[in-house]
Amino acid sequence: MSADEPILQVEGLQVGYGRVDAVRGVSFEVPAGALVTLVGANGAGKTSILNAVAGLLRPRRGTIRFRGTDVTRWPAHKMVRAGVAQVPEGREILATLTVAENLALGGWHRGRTRARNVAAMYERFPVLHERRALPAGTLSGGEQQMLAIARALIAEPAVLLLDEPSMGLAPKIVDDVFAVIEQIRATGTTVVLVEQNARRALAAADYGYVLETGEITHSGPADQLLADERVIEAYLGIE
Repeated sequence: MSADEPILQVEGLQVGYGRVDAVRGVSFEVPAGALVTLVGANGAGKTSILNAVAGLLRPRRGTIRFRGTDVTRWPAHKMVRAGVAQVPEGREILATLTVAENLALGGWHRGRTRARNVAAMYERFPVLHERRALPAGTLSGGEQQMLAIARALIAEPAVLLLDEPSMGLAPKIVDDVFAVIEQIRATGTTVVLVEQNARRALAAADYGYVLETGEITHSGPADQLLADERVIEAYLGIE
């Protein structure tokens, strides 16, 4: 991977379920250290793209490259080892396990550094340390989202995939989540953010791609998309 090569490249991606194509010919690039967002309405194909990148779905067509290597057919565990971790839609924490057990699972492949990484997450998210012995299902929605993010960060990802992190959260908690996302990006971790709250996502991002029924309809620097009248009318609404 050369210095100016994107850390993640998706070319001509097609993902389907049965006879239905959820994603059709999607291409985008993610520069190292950037925060790139995919926005669009429910059913636009955003989660399918992330799941394909994470190795959870096998594309019908197209190529996914990570650090210059073709990873299109790599399974999820191999992607995690390589440096791509996902925070899934709905968080998907293990509710009956403790907070500590959930975090330990995030570093299943880290060996000697796992304990250090867990300690770092407790320092970053003090509420998780306070509640480390409690079942994860007893946490509030916002706390569960922080746990899901911390669990992914313990894997030491170069690219963090975030799927709808604001879903179902109160506005104040959404502010907290986006503050954490910007802190993560500030540490040098590349972030790919899927988010239905297009205005908030574009305000935080460097670059944006707008999806509609499985295809990219608009793309460019996030601040330009925020000012694009076509995007405002179709996706952002009038304030």
